[in-house]
Order: sequence, then structure tokens, then C-alpha cells
Amino acid sequence: MNGTIQQLSGESHMALAPLAGFASVEAMIAARRPSEPVYCLYPAVQRAVARRFLEGFPGRVLYAVKANADAHVIRALWDAGVRHFDTASLAEIELVKELLPEAQCYFMAPARLIGAAQAAHRRHGVTTFVVDCASELEALLGETGGGQGLTIFVRLATPAPEAMYDLSTKFGATREEGVALLKAVAASGATPALAFNVGSLVLQPSAYGDALAFCAQVLKDCGLPIGLLDVGGGFPSGYPGLDPAPLEAFFQAIAQARAQLPLAPDAELLGEPGRALVAEGLSLVTQVVQRKEGSITLNDGIYGSISEPAISKGQVMFPTRTYRAEGALADATRPLKIYGPTCDSLDALPEPFTLPGDITRGDWIEFGLMGAYTISMRTRFNGFHPEAMVEIADPAALPPGVGD
Repeated sequence: MNGTIQQLSGESHMALAPLAGFASVEAMIAARRPSEPVYCLYPAVQRAVARRFLEGFPGRVLYAVKANADAHVIRALWDAGVRHFDTASLAEIELVKELLPEAQCYFMAPARLIGAAQAAHRRHGVTTFVVDCASELEALLGETGGGQGLTIFVRLATPAPEAMYDLSTKFGATREEGVALLKAVAASGATPALAFNVGSLVLQPSAYGDALAFCAQVLKDCGLPIGLLDVGGGFPSGYPGLDPAPLEAFFQAIAQARAQLPLAPDAELLGEPGRALVAEGLSLVTQVVQRKEGSITLNDGIYGSISEPAISKGQVMFPTRTYRAEGALADATRPLKIYGPTCDSLDALPEPFTLPGDITRGDWIEFGLMGAYTISMRTRFNGFHPEAMVEIADPAALPPGVGD
């Protein structure tokens, strides 16, 4: 976690040591000449994206902490109005509660470490959980002392070909299993609720309409007055080469499909945006450490912050902006292979990036749309571990890929 957390006397919140602020990335580079990677938080961009969700999504917005668990990012979302957090482990719950005691955490992982539900419930007051099988329901009720006072979501399997990453191959109940689980939750004394997750990086809103139509069948079969339905995450970001529908189209499709569901009259939708909520608000400044004829080596790579191009097999790429300490880089560009700094030959991005043809050792590249699944997936392989973070304070400053 970047920054030191300090207890302020008489205050309920833990305070983060402030980030160093700069008007722009150019100003940061001029002042620091960084030889190690630097995460650049754009608070104004982060607030704008959060408002877009809070004002547009037709229900309650839960931030999926797994996308980026950095304390400064979480606090920026809180400052923008996000009050609910989708936490997938006891460690994520403890992080959020330490930073924001008043935040509401939802333990939305269908499989939990033994004892985690008990600790979350007793130590942190967590009352919302999710299950996708009878054995996990039994374990949950055993650790929490029964269903009274709990809300337990039953997660359905809803495969979505529109998603880049299908999240129903590991978790999710069938239609028949879902009906039985909802009835078992109700019999335990807990409040039954319904959930699904169509995947990550869903490009078309129809995926949610199809999943909600499947939910309608389960709701009809179970015959219970379900008052909460969680549509999960999956909302996309506009990476280069991808052409997702705008977020508002997703919100509209979800609202229209919800109107057709046999839910309780006062039912509420929940959503768990992760990627789309934080991708735009953070960039990464890297430095070129070696130049060869057709390639460059950076001080960060797939074992650090830039793993998703490899995981997605080149489908997820990042917009870039280049900087030179003195003078300008050439206008002429060429495709260059990018390697990371480790000794492993696998530390290479799968597709070349188009960059200035004269880019060389000592120049910097800013990667945009780096807020999601970068900090949370970095390793310490070979001793490389990006940690530095600064704030780009000028509201007019935008990272690559935002406002272009």
C-alpha cells in the first residue's frame, strides 16, 4: 500500500500521508528524472468517472477492490462519493475498514478461506455474503452462527460470449441449483438475494440483458420476494483497438431488463464496477533502459504493472505518450517490441507499440488506462516492484487515452 497511514486523534478515519503533487507529468519528470516507474494519480479524472457511475448506474455502486487496492485510489473513490465496497477476501475488508471505518463491505467471494467469514462478521460487522453451492452455504452459516441478520446472495452461472474473460467457468449455480439455494437461504433465516457476473471487459450491453432474462426464470421458479439483485462487474474501458459501447448504454440496458423482472416492488440493483471505475484515473510513467534496432527495454514489464497485454494475448493494450528531458522526440514513428527489466525472456509484451523512431535510453513513456489490474497484480520478481506514486493536481491535465 502506497503512503503511510497515520491515526489522527479524535477522528474516525485513518489519514494517508499526502502524495507529492505536480501540475503535469512533464513537471514531475523535470523535477524527479525518475529512473524507477511512477504511478500518476489523476484525482479529477477519478472523481469524474466515479460520478458517472454514481449518477448513471440504476442502483447501488460497489467498488470491486480487487481491481486496485491502493489506499490512495480507495480514498479518492470515497471522496467522490463511493460508500460500498465489493471485497473478495478478509485482507481487502481489513484494508477498507482500516482506511474507512464507515464504509460498507460486502464479502462477495463464493469461496472463502476457512474462518474468513467468521472474522469478517465478528470483527468487522460484515453481514452480506455470496454462495454458489450448498456446501458453502452450510460452511457460511456455521461460521456466522446462522442466517439471522445476514443477506446471502446466490450467484448464478451466466456465460457471456461478449466478455473477454468469462467468469462463470469457476463460480456460479445452475438454474435448478440456484432455486434450491435461494430457498435454503430463506429457510436459514437470512435474506435471500440473487447475483451473477457475466465476465470482465464486456463489450456489449446485451450480455446483461441475457443474464437478467436468465435471472427472471430463476426468480419465477423460486417464488420468493427477492429484493436485491447484483449484476456484478464487467463494465469495459476503452483500450486501443477495442470498441465497447458507452457506459450509458450498459446502464440503460440493465435498467430496461430490470423492469421486466419479477422482483419485490422495492427491489434494488447492485453493481460491482472495478476496471471501468479506476482504469482512467491512473497512468504509469516508465523509463527506457535499453534501445536496440527493433526493440526497447523498460524499467517495468509483465512481472510488474504491464501484465494484462500478456494475459489477454495482446487484446488489451495501452495508449502512450512519450517524453524527453531535453529536446523533442521525432515525429516519425515505428513499431517497437517492448521488453521488461527482468532476466526472463518471457518478460515481453506480445504486440509491438508504435513509438517515436528515435526513442532511446533515458526517455520516458507514460502508459494510460493503467488504474486496473496493474498495482494489484505486480510481483517482486528479480527484486523489481514499482511503488512510487504522485498526484497530477491540475484538473486540466489528462492521461493518455482520456479525452483523446
